[in-house]
Amino acid sequence: MNRSTKGKNLLVILLSACMIVAGIFIGLQAFSSTPQFASLFFAGFRLNHSEQGTSEVTTLLADDSNSATQGAPTLNPSADQPLLREPIVIVHSDALQEQPATFDLTSQEIAPSTTQTATTTVISTALTITTSITATTTQSSPTSVTITPTAVAPLTLLVTGPLPSHLENALAEKITIQYPAQLTGTESAPTEQIDLTINFDPQNAVATYQQLYAAATRFDNLDLDLSWEELGLLWRDADEKPDIAFDKIAVPAAMIAPLEALLGPAGSTVKELIADSEAVEVAWDEPTTLLLLPFDNLAPRLAVVAIDGQKPIENANRFDVASYPLIVPVYIHNLATPTTRADQVDEIIAQLPQTNRDPSRLTVLAMTGVTAMVRYTAKQMDELGNTWPAEIVGPELAAADITHISNEVPFVKDCETDIREGSLNFCSKHEYFETLQACGVDIIGLTGNHQNDYGRQAALDSLDFYQRAGLPVYGGGVDKKAAFAPLYYEHNGNRLAFLGANSYGPEFAWATDNEPGSAIFDLNIMSASIRSIHTRDLADLVFVELQYQERYDVSPLIEQRIDFNALVHAGADVVTGVQSHVPQSMEFTDGRLILFGLGNLFFDQMLRQDTREGMFVKHTIYDGRHISTQIFTTLLYDAGQPRWATDAEREALLTRVFSASYWE
Repeated sequence: MNRSTKGKNLLVILLSACMIVAGIFIGLQAFSSTPQFASLFFAGFRLNHSEQGTSEVTTLLADDSNSATQGAPTLNPSADQPLLREPIVIVHSDALQEQPATFDLTSQEIAPSTTQTATTTVISTALTITTSITATTTQSSPTSVTITPTAVAPLTLLVTGPLPSHLENALAEKITIQYPAQLTGTESAPTEQIDLTINFDPQNAVATYQQLYAAATRFDNLDLDLSWEELGLLWRDADEKPDIAFDKIAVPAAMIAPLEALLGPAGSTVKELIADSEAVEVAWDEPTTLLLLPFDNLAPRLAVVAIDGQKPIENANRFDVASYPLIVPVYIHNLATPTTRADQVDEIIAQLPQTNRDPSRLTVLAMTGVTAMVRYTAKQMDELGNTWPAEIVGPELAAADITHISNEVPFVKDCETDIREGSLNFCSKHEYFETLQACGVDIIGLTGNHQNDYGRQAALDSLDFYQRAGLPVYGGGVDKKAAFAPLYYEHNGNRLAFLGANSYGPEFAWATDNEPGSAIFDLNIMSASIRSIHTRDLADLVFVELQYQERYDVSPLIEQRIDFNALVHAGADVVTGVQSHVPQSMEFTDGRLILFGLGNLFFDQMLRQDTREGMFVKHTIYDGRHISTQIFTTLLYDAGQPRWATDAEREALLTRVFSASYWE
């Protein structure tokens, strides 16, 4: 091909390319002048609220494959078809700021238009709940599109007076879980329409929140009963002084006004607590100061005082909420007018709790000391009936949600009553199980040192007896692995773990790799088990019991105190000694309770006053926390039947125990 021909061909190619480029340019110019160009070029936008309260618009490149999930806007939407539904924003009500913002497609810069900002960090005096953001568009020129976000009128929640912390936390949690929220702070109060109000006015309320209070004092206080009248006289600092153990009342400052609606004007005897966290220390530093606290703020180092015989730490078997006077009602009002808004407020109200004491989250656990239905106790049962030992205290034990019995003795078929002096080879007849049933037994601790008294096969038969009765056991088992295994028990959402071991021995009482018995106590093994339970989140609370070396004294052995404290440091929430035949002292370590010995429950030791004395406890667990413990005192009669200690006997027993205790 000659040079002239090549030149002509090159010229044709160049002219064709120019025509193609020109065609594309003209097509793009025509296409860009239509509104559809915006929806292809911008897949969507989000209106974000920054910590400073300013607004910014984020643009996203179009992707037809997922533009629906990105929320690409449709131009010229109707009022009931917003471009974008934002996550809910919870705010302190404040004056809405205006910061215009538009899109100019020519410059691709953001220009001012109309939008809204408002944010919060803490729910307090008032809240605005913004449920959605919409946007409208206008065509400002053939080559630009203006997108103007327009805020829907927000829902406004007004709180009059202090909001109970439990309700406040629930409000924040429920809403922010369902609707992701941005939270930053503002100061001004709302002037917009009020959609939902929380206050202490019952008129036209659509729901009621019950804020239940408990009267409490330091754990070792012996005076744990007040009448409603006595409480009122002390609250008002009346001229007529009640004859009670308290001369002052401490209450969270924010709750004085609501409580005045129940008790009348607060007198000079009422002391404000700076923070709920100082309540325990005030109680211990000032023994004559009575605390009035929200029920869910109770702690193990406090003892709850009954009001007219009612204690809210009890379950429905012992507590009647309808007759309990120390409840402050908080009323919720739906003031929204449009149907859609009213429905949305109703949805929010439906998510809120009704009380700070929800019975479906409460568990009462009763734990006992030594049970050995043998010798003269057995003789009495043969003559007076199989439930005779439990006739008086059994109903109280059965009233608990979970009742624990530490039974040291195996149930043996054809067991014979043996009352020979010095006899220490123990067994119980199958019929005696009726006493445990009368106590409402739910779990059995097998840490006792008499489990193998009638041989390994009798111990296996006794374990089978428990299994057929549907009773779980721990601290002992068919072999060492079973004896060391924790017992897990869940009630009302409270997940409990139980561990037990025998430090006393003798050697034939301990389980082996292939023979039954109690778990030998090894501090390292038990500590590792406790830590593992918490690390693996297998339980909310861990209860440990030990059959330790016996000491007939109110004070524990030095080694006993060291080991019990070590278990608390490993993570045990309550440690109980079940070896002691006399009541022993107590201790709080890191706020957790140690009971060194509870004494006898069912046994025939009648020769000493302290072996006749006994204690059992009822622990209250609420929402996964140990919040309180009650101590019940008994005295053995007729070689095996515990009866309630008189007031004088109770005072003497607990004074001795508390005086020997190791309080933080």
